[in-house]
Amino acid sequence: MSALDDLLALQVLDTRLDQLRHQLSALPVRTELTETIARRSEAAASAAIVQARLKELRDEQSHLEDEALAVEAKAGSIESSLYSGTVVAHKDLEALQAEHRMLKSRQAHLEDRAIGVMEDAEPVESESAAMDALLGGLDDQILGLEERLRVESGDVGIELEQATAERVAAVEQVASELLAAYEPLRKQMGGIAVAKLTGSRCEGCRMEIPSAQLESVRKAPADSIANCPECGRILVR
Repeated sequence: MSALDDLLALQVLDTRLDQLRHQLSALPVRTELTETIARRSEAAASAAIVQARLKELRDEQSHLEDEALAVEAKAGSIESSLYSGTVVAHKDLEALQAEHRMLKSRQAHLEDRAIGVMEDAEPVESESAAMDALLGGLDDQILGLEERLRVESGDVGIELEQATAERVAAVEQVASELLAAYEPLRKQMGGIAVAKLTGSRCEGCRMEIPSAQLESVRKAPADSIANCPECGRILVR
């Protein structure tokens, strides 16, 4: 095997490594996982809005109920005074009775408002429960997809490790001057830096090399670097 054949073998390995890395990053389950995580994030944002609204309603209901209890207690105190016999003046009794009626009316109003807020909260609470169930379902999906990704990545990962080890061995077989030309050219040419010369055609760019330039390529020493005049790739001839 010539030095250029060794370089071509390295190119084949590098192409396989690129394919495996792409396969690893483009696994369908990875895309599905990314989309599910995005859906979960959107659902969590919506759930947070619903939960904030529910908390607001519950806080309002609690405040109204606390206020109604305070008013009820005050009305109860006045009622005790009315029937205790300590207030005997007719004018004072009328004033206490008026205040008692006002407080009971206020209590009823607060309790009605609390009931109204509680009723407003019921559909929001149902929506919050539905959002929690949705998030739970998405969490289960994500766990399942993550497990699938681990399994599928593992299969490709094993092959990637094997190919990487083969590349280490292949690099040792390539002459240093060829390697120095190959590595930067590979980056420049999108991963393919070496191509076979078949007849007068470069298998890298699939272009026919003009006869004058082809003659120059063919007359070059067997293990020297000759580049395709069309695409610049190193030709193995």
